[in-house]
Amino acid sequence: MLRFARSIIDTVFGRKRPLEEEEEENTLAKKQKLDNVLHRVRVSNLPQIDYASLKKFLKAQGYTRLKKAPKWNYCFITVNNEEEAMECVKKLNGHTFKKNELKAEYDPTSEVEYRERFSKKNKEQADPNDTRTSAEKLADQVTPFWRLDYEQQLVKKNRHGVKALAALKKKLAGFCDDKTKHQIGWARDRGMLPCELLPVIGSPVLQNYRTKCEFTIGKNLNNEPTVGFLLGLYREGIVAVLEPDECLIVPETAKKIAKYMTDYINASDLPVYDRVEKKGCWRTIMTKTPSTGEVLILIQMCSTDVPPERVQQEKADLIEFWQEKSDISVTTLLFQEWNGSSNGITDKAPIEVLTGTGYIHEELLGLRFRLSAHSFFQINTPATEILYSKCAEWCNIDSSKKTTLLDLCCGTGTIGLTMAKSVDKVIGIEMVPEAIEDAKINAQLNNINNVTYYASRVEKAMHHVKNERNEEIVAVLDPPRNGVHPSVIGAIRENSRIERLIYISCDSKQAVDNFTALCRPQSNKYKGLPFKPSRAVTIDLFPQTEHCELMVEFVRIKEEDYQEEEENGKEQEEENQGEQK
Repeated sequence: MLRFARSIIDTVFGRKRPLEEEEEENTLAKKQKLDNVLHRVRVSNLPQIDYASLKKFLKAQGYTRLKKAPKWNYCFITVNNEEEAMECVKKLNGHTFKKNELKAEYDPTSEVEYRERFSKKNKEQADPNDTRTSAEKLADQVTPFWRLDYEQQLVKKNRHGVKALAALKKKLAGFCDDKTKHQIGWARDRGMLPCELLPVIGSPVLQNYRTKCEFTIGKNLNNEPTVGFLLGLYREGIVAVLEPDECLIVPETAKKIAKYMTDYINASDLPVYDRVEKKGCWRTIMTKTPSTGEVLILIQMCSTDVPPERVQQEKADLIEFWQEKSDISVTTLLFQEWNGSSNGITDKAPIEVLTGTGYIHEELLGLRFRLSAHSFFQINTPATEILYSKCAEWCNIDSSKKTTLLDLCCGTGTIGLTMAKSVDKVIGIEMVPEAIEDAKINAQLNNINNVTYYASRVEKAMHHVKNERNEEIVAVLDPPRNGVHPSVIGAIRENSRIERLIYISCDSKQAVDNFTALCRPQSNKYKGLPFKPSRAVTIDLFPQTEHCELMVEFVRIKEEDYQEEEENGKEQEEENQGEQK
């Protein structure tokens, strides 16, 4: 307490000067900093590919400092000096990448010019006729559906499912090879959707439901240190931060934590991190506040300009500060030093446990789950219970058969564990080893013994499934927002033991490619018999926002179905031709 009081006195009677920068060891980096030059190479005429593929290509060429916006057909590569820049131009100019001949040119800029351009862009995008208050702007950014009543929100969310299923049917129409098109005869009927879309299911809670929040530490519109949310997108030049006091989806405990952290950094002589200049100390704070009442706080600092002994002192001050808060019982306090350019909590730097065990717990459908800072867990627990219960219902476990549930991209094991009592065996596959360790511990916490986990890529672990002796295998796939790699879909299709798949998507637009790969006719890449959608439903886990979950049941087409599918397809084509005449 005395240390914190002294820091307040320092603030009131004269804020200390920011710490002097330590001398750079790298002379090239030092010269670049003194000259205030950013040595960049502009690479244009890029093919239309995803960012990950471009990053992989440039990394193979020896370049890792890359900047590219989604709509750009060019990118910028940053190097240490002009000599390296010219070498980069020589290497990439005229190079053929994905059938495109690249154009590379040296395009240096000063740090001052870069910041001014960033600030100018922000001002240009400000609408002079915008009469919204700051709180309304933040609400439109974080909770864009807040102005709509909930029934209207559900109508809009259900359209996501309609568009995704309609897009699937449209994509399948492009597969017209005479030898295989009979495999998708079901997709040629006149209906807009390829399967039944059931009535949308809403969330039982509409506000204060978000159990995980990540707050930016920056400055508000009055240039005061603040903990909260950015008022807009950083890539659009918006860097002002507003406190989350009026944000509908943030729980009260998280709001208190943000306010207390604002008090702490205002009393500190260490500056907040400036995202444009990439200088400063306090960067991000993450909270996890599950229904059990436990609290996890993770504070992130940039320590580039802070001596190690001062970092240690800040850790001690943070421990003392949070232990004195009688209205918030912090279960575990964590700390991360991150000096990289990317913003937000990262898995590229270690997390240090300051107090507690580093873990908290959440309860779901009668089970207890251990959560770490990086553990994925749905942020709306009551709505998640509805989603998982509906998934279990659709899995339609036949008690007369010995059944294996295949939990793909299982994360910390939530879906498989909640269904473990209804099946003979659960197999969970997840490529993140830390998540698998959490899943094993969660199984032990709940005395569940019929689960086996593999820390592996799905396609590499699929042979374990082929050796299963149980009569029926039901698969559940709950992938990240951008879906799974085509090789995963290929592995699912190639395993003939899997006759039914429940796909849970949190971004149906991005899932369409996966849906198409599941249903398209056989090919060298997709050797197994195709699936077809049998039913789908939209379930809302994110009230006040545009996001929702789309759950689709896919069943595999059997050889004996082909004749019927082919005949139905021919009849439909003849009927359509007759109508055209």
